[in-house]
Formats: sequence, C-alpha cells, structure tokens
Amino acid sequence: MAICKTLTTAAVGFGLLAQGTISGQHEASAKPMTLTTMDYIEIRQLASRYAFAVDTGSNNGYDYADLFSADGEFMHPYAKGRDQLASLARGGRVGPLNIVHYLTNHVIEPTADGATGKQYLIELNWDLNRDQGGRGQSQAAQEPNVQVQNRSNQNAQSGRERGGLGPNRWDLIGRKAGDLARVGGHYEDVYVKTADGWRFKKRDFVPSKSGADPAPPPPPRVRDTSQQTAVTPAPPTRFVEPTKQSTLTAMDYLQLQQLVSSYGHALDSGYGKGENGTAYADLYTPDATFGNNTGRDRLIEVAKIEPRGPDYVRHYLFNHVIEPTAEGVKGKEYLIVIDVGENGKPSTLYLGGHYEETYARTADGWRMNSRRLFPPRSGPQPASTPPTSTPSAPQHVETESVKQAKRSSLTDADYMGIQQLVAHAAYALDGATDRGQAFAKLFTPDGVLRAKLPQPYEIRGRAQLAAYAMGDLTHRGPAYVRDYTTNHVIFPSPEGATGRMYLIWIEVGENGYPGVVQSGGRYEDVYVKTSEGWRIKSRTFVPSKLGARATWEYSPAN
Repeated sequence: MAICKTLTTAAVGFGLLAQGTISGQHEASAKPMTLTTMDYIEIRQLASRYAFAVDTGSNNGYDYADLFSADGEFMHPYAKGRDQLASLARGGRVGPLNIVHYLTNHVIEPTADGATGKQYLIELNWDLNRDQGGRGQSQAAQEPNVQVQNRSNQNAQSGRERGGLGPNRWDLIGRKAGDLARVGGHYEDVYVKTADGWRFKKRDFVPSKSGADPAPPPPPRVRDTSQQTAVTPAPPTRFVEPTKQSTLTAMDYLQLQQLVSSYGHALDSGYGKGENGTAYADLYTPDATFGNNTGRDRLIEVAKIEPRGPDYVRHYLFNHVIEPTAEGVKGKEYLIVIDVGENGKPSTLYLGGHYEETYARTADGWRMNSRRLFPPRSGPQPASTPPTSTPSAPQHVETESVKQAKRSSLTDADYMGIQQLVAHAAYALDGATDRGQAFAKLFTPDGVLRAKLPQPYEIRGRAQLAAYAMGDLTHRGPAYVRDYTTNHVIFPSPEGATGRMYLIWIEVGENGYPGVVQSGGRYEDVYVKTSEGWRIKSRTFVPSKLGARATWEYSPAN
C-alpha cells in the first residue's frame, strides 16, 4: 500500500558532521538540542517500524498511527490524529506478509525542540503473478529456508539429489519475482520526544524529480471523514523503546545492526574473498537454525550453494527492527535479492520478503540464533509460528570484525557519526547540493573517489569532487534520488575506520515512464576523524560481478 503510501551522554550532534558547515539548516538563534546515540537509534528504529506498520496494516492500522504524536500528521494524502492516520494503513493489499516500502539513507538533524530527518523510499511490487491471476509462483526461486507448496516434481527431485538444499541457484539467476512500483523519492520528517519515546510529528513524501526546480507539491487536502465508517480504536501495541529500557546499550544496538548488515557481504562474496561458507556461518551461533537447516556445517553448505564471487553483491537488507523481549532479543528486516545486470542484460528483482530472527550474545559479540525468511504476499495470511530458540552456549568464533576491533576501538558516537556521514553523501550527490560543495565537504581536503570500471577513474580533492557531484544536471536536483545504499559495515582501523556498503542505482520513473534498476555494486571506504568530524578519506566503487561458475559453483553431497 502506498502512502505517497553503556547510554552515551556525549553530544553526537555535530561532532558527527560539523553542523554549521554541512547542514546549515537551523537558525542561528535556536540552539539545537543534544541528541545522544540512543536518541539517534530510537529515531532510526521508529522509521524502520514505519515500513512494517504501513505495509501490514497491523492492529487495524493503529500500529502505524501510534508511530505519530497525538497531533501528528502525514501530509500527502493528509491525515492528522490517531484515527485518520490509522485509516491510511488499511486496505485490500495489506497483510502480515505484505512488503512494499524499502527505506534507506536516513539522515537525522537535531533541532531546538527535537529533530528533523529525511529518508529515501522505493516501493516494490511482489504481486506480479497474483496480478495475472496466479499466486506468486515466481517465488519458486527461493532460498532453502522458504517452503514453496507448488514446487514441481523435477525441482523436488533435484532438491533431494542436492542434499535437500533445493534447486541449483546458478540456473535461476535472472528470474523475475518482483518489479519497481511507480513510487520513489524521499520522506521529510519532524520528530518529537514524547513521554512514550520519539514519534513522528510530521511526515511528508517528496517524489523523485530530476531538475533544479521541481514543482512544489500541492497543499494538503483535508480529508472529509463525515461519511467514514466508524472503527473501534485498537489499544496501542506494546513496544519497548530503546531509550526506555535497560536491557540493551547503544553499542548493543549498533553491534546488532552491524551483524545484520554483514549478511550480504558474507553470503555474496565472503567479504571480497569469494569463499563464503565460513564467513556466513560465523554470523550464527554454532547450533543456530536457518529455516530447516541447523548447525554450523549445514549453514556452511547453505551459503556455498548460492551464486557468489569476490565482487558479487546480491542480498540487500532494509528496515532493520530490533526488539528486546523477556526471552532475549529478536529482529526483523526487509530483503531484496537483486540480480544486477551484466554484459548488457537487465537487472531483475529475484526475491523479496522479510527475515525474522533471534539473537544470542556470545563471548565474541552478538550472533543470530535462528532466522527464517517469509516471502512477500499481500492480503490476510494464516497464522505462523515465530522463530524460537534456546540460548546457545558461547563458543569462540573470531570473525573479521572481531579481529579488526582488537587493533582499534570505536565508540558508539563514532559508529553513529560515520553512519550519518555516509547517509548525507547520497543526498549531497543526487541533489548536487550547494553546487557540489556539500558532497566535496564530506571528504577530507585530499579525499579520493575511485571506480573499478572497465575504464577506471580517480577523482581527487574537493574541487574535483564538487565538479563530479554537479555531473549531468538533468539527473540531479533537490528532489532527485538514485543512490540507494544499505548493508553498511564499519571496521575499526589504526588510522580510524574502514567501511563497506552495498549500492543500487534506481532510476525512479518520471512523466509516465517506468523506473529501472540501472546498476549496483559496493563502496569500499576509508574514514578518518578530523577537526570537522568524521570524513571520507577514500571511496572506491566496485561494480557487482558474478564469479566464474566453473570456479565457484558448489555441488553438495547427496
């Protein structure tokens, strides 16, 4: 459904990004309040919960409404107050497995009375076959933890012959399960801290539009509710806000985010090494369950059957929600598996859905103890059993992030500062803000941007970086969005930090033309802490490239 459809007390404000020089959004007379790392985390969790609430219509729409303050409003279409907001999250296609709103690049700015923010949105349609009278049979191209009821006898036999791990994934590359909807752009938000935690005071959607001067949106049209059928208000769903619980610290939230963000890097490329089995299994406890697969050896096989390669990117994760419970900690997030086109072939949305998992704290940090993938499907669904687990006994598994953390350390404010830095980069580049200067100032004065393309290039220094950001102004502008980034993992290093993140370039449809996934890959970054805050010292774009099948295909034993 579209609506367009530890605790650190140190200031994380603009130690993060040298507030006056980059944002310049606040009046000099109004001193911004100080946001702690936990404030940033709670606002990001609020935005992640937004996607689930609006897509599922849970609690008769009131889970969505309760993300807003009592006088909160959504601008286009206009709704204000709990009942009107709840009515926006109702409709024929909502349901517990409905997946539409993918959100990323979340920038948060402190203000005198709270905070403002913005966030990229792309809506996806996973009901292709249902729209044609089917029941989503394109979902047959799925990971081994998804149970497909109508798999052919041939595929079922193939799965048995491959140790129960399903059909050969290499044969399925390029299959199409979903498509871009005609909605993409960014949200502009106002947040307020209430007695119940951070809430939206206002949210507006700005559709993507290239060009320097997009037409302003029409004024909100107040809804006529006089003929609206009365609905009994539902009680609010209980959710423990990050700033109102003591189970998890700010660093716990950040480490859980890093764990989930590592998923694609480990599975698709083994962090650039190609061998993915051990890297993938290291994200789990030794006795973890992924769908119907249990134990470290089995999870290594689950990873190795997937298409992979040192430069391959495929699994993009969005909208990560973390929730402490009486039993431990659980989480959920949206998934897109994108087959980025190579050699002139178009990119395709191979698989979508959402993961649900439980986490266990081990001697080496947080690990997943159970995980399950739910394929997308709109409308009411039969009740399902959520993933359950027994806490695993700690076992020493030294992952790449643990090894690097021993050489240096970052505070929770450092992690948040770097995350906000890279989120700003998308807006500064796509918007050509301040004639490219906003993008250039995110780098050190001698910062470098490189691309490992067939014709590689290197751009060095702020003057060249600003000129690069200006680019083709027909594909820039204050309302234009294209660089969707996710899976951001940060590693401490002797000089500061390094980072890896996935990128997908989506040209949102305009003027009646459909959108298109143009390309994708990953950024490899080096960050340093300067007198202006964290800055990018170097950034390298590595396009996605599937490894040679003869080298990387794995055939499991029967």
